[in-house]
Amino acid sequence: MTEEDLGAQAMRLLAQDAAGIRPKTSTAAVSDRSASSSVLGGASTNWRTLRDEGAPVEWKSLRDWVEWLTVRYGLPQSMIPNCWWRHDALVEELSALHCAHRAAFDSRDTGNGPLGWHERFATALPRLRNAYGGGCTERHQAIPPRSWVGATDEREWDAWITQSHAH
Repeated sequence: MTEEDLGAQAMRLLAQDAAGIRPKTSTAAVSDRSASSSVLGGASTNWRTLRDEGAPVEWKSLRDWVEWLTVRYGLPQSMIPNCWWRHDALVEELSALHCAHRAAFDSRDTGNGPLGWHERFATALPRLRNAYGGGCTERHQAIPPRSWVGATDEREWDAWITQSHAH
């Protein structure tokens, strides 16, 4: 996507926000959500339980918003790389910010939403910096995922869980 396309897309999104137009969501994407769309800002995306049939709508919505966010706020690639979608911690942070942004600019908001959004965004910036290891410069560099296979001594665990350890 060119910088000109991003600018046009950002302008479209801003105009939609100003007009109170909310993006349409497919029933496949919503089927796995716990909140109804009548809740202020709509429902969040639970990436852990999202079904394949709802995934394209959710990913496209998040991508549009992330591209807008990075242009609007001048976030560098060192913070949000082009391969952000391949970094799970970044996806979770960005998705949470996206949800907060939708709620903040919902037409039913009392007027405090935009300020709340900026407070949440400022709080999230250090987490965004930490969520991405900075290894991807020209192309994606996979970070080996953590594994719990063989990491826990099962006998020690079984002995530990027989007590509350609350004392």
